[in-house]
Amino acid sequence: MHNCFMNIEHVKALAAAVDEGTVEGAAFVLGITASAASQRIRTLESRLGQVLIRRTNPITVTEAGQAILRYARQVELLESEALDRLHGIDADALGTDGGRRREPTVLRIGVNADSMATWFRPVFAEAAGWDDVVIRIEMVDQDKALPLLASGEVLGTITSDRTGGYGTRVDELGTMRYVAVAQRSLLERHSPDANADLTRLPMVNFGQDDDLQFEFLRRCEAEGRPPVSVVPGSAEFVAAVAAGLGWGMVPIMQLEALDADLVEIGENPHIDVPLYWHHWTLASDKLSRLTEALRRAAAAMR
Repeated sequence: MHNCFMNIEHVKALAAAVDEGTVEGAAFVLGITASAASQRIRTLESRLGQVLIRRTNPITVTEAGQAILRYARQVELLESEALDRLHGIDADALGTDGGRRREPTVLRIGVNADSMATWFRPVFAEAAGWDDVVIRIEMVDQDKALPLLASGEVLGTITSDRTGGYGTRVDELGTMRYVAVAQRSLLERHSPDANADLTRLPMVNFGQDDDLQFEFLRRCEAEGRPPVSVVPGSAEFVAAVAAGLGWGMVPIMQLEALDADLVEIGENPHIDVPLYWHHWTLASDKLSRLTEALRRAAAAMR
């Protein structure tokens, strides 16, 4: 039987290797040699009897490693808050530990591009006053976000899936409305009779994970695939649609700010996408603070 006791320094070495992408990067962050960092990870794997990372470039975690990475993230967050309470540090200020400046806690979260470009932005203003926290954001489509949470890569993520996983909490944020629009000149050029043939009308897509335009095609019962341009950026996507590169599903919050001659297409041009905040179930003041900031910012969503 394997001895399953986990040395926390070994766990931190694994997390650092995943964060930095290499064992050498982990060693630099931890202030140890590369051989020492590698040995800590191998010792952890030996104790658990499992391969935890794939030694690729960059390093990735195995399914077994995901559980350890998630544990590492939770320990990191709870350890920082325990030190805050131990040293009497106010939750809104970065204190000192024995005269040395303490490092802020890292809150890793997943956010979809359209949220980032619209209702999410007030969170930055709130987080600017949190001297004890830094935020690191992974950009991910709202339909593909949950694996990041399950793997431990983030402590919370915004997703369109309302069903939570083990050890997580789900908060409803609101609904983003998308509108199918095309530049008027594009529509007139391809559909002179004003009835858009969506199998021929050029389309703009955000990327491989973006199914929203194709969902609209299915709802319209359009058979066939239109010419597709790919523009992987929220503001850039909207600019491409406004310029007439193709039609696309534009968040109504961005649409209202555009000065462009855009026309709604289809009998029912709206798709409403509900958004939820999935996060670990932890007694964490910093995570709770982030959750409340998200709720306040999401109140402006429409």
